[in-house]
Amino acid sequence: MELNKNDENKRKIPPLELPDGSGFGDHIQLLQIYECWDENDHNIDWCKDYDLEVRGMMFVKEVRKQLCQIMQKIAKGSSEVRSNQSQKSDQCYRNLRKALSIGYANQLAESMRHHNGFRTLGFKPQLVQVHPSSVLKPDDDGLYPNYVVYHELIATSRPYMRNVCTVERQWVMPILEKLDKLDVRKLSGGGLGHLEEVTKESKIQAARECS
Repeated sequence: MELNKNDENKRKIPPLELPDGSGFGDHIQLLQIYECWDENDHNIDWCKDYDLEVRGMMFVKEVRKQLCQIMQKIAKGSSEVRSNQSQKSDQCYRNLRKALSIGYANQLAESMRHHNGFRTLGFKPQLVQVHPSSVLKPDDDGLYPNYVVYHELIATSRPYMRNVCTVERQWVMPILEKLDKLDVRKLSGGGLGHLEEVTKESKIQAARECS
């Protein structure tokens, strides 16, 4: 799902008229946009009015349909899984954010208060910032959430995270414990043992940057 910004002559809708992600970030905003489209019976004109890419929205609709069919098979027709069911609640958003934190465990980042940015968590940590296009904004004190999951890293004049969603510390800690115990040499059959030294050096560098 993408915002179509190519045609400057198209009708411009103020950003405030689109869902804002309820403070959780871009992934929740995208879900909310789809939910609004669903409420409007997947009307193509609705997409055009909001300057949304129709082809992308139709693709999302098809993917969602396939996922619902898979879930229905797994649940064996449970009434809790319905293809036409839309549940707007903080609990649903919480479940999605938790799934993202686990599914994209290698794309987590921790807030760095002294740098007004984030440090990615993984073998080669680096300092990054939230992309300006993100709906995830700092609070009234200018602070971001402690942990986020991101979809991609891009490098312009500085490294940015794009498509960012806030996640809870209680979800991140078990993941970090598993990553810390990860034996790179064993996983690689001994061929990538040099990465252990890279990891150590990265941790030392990250500690220096945090100080």
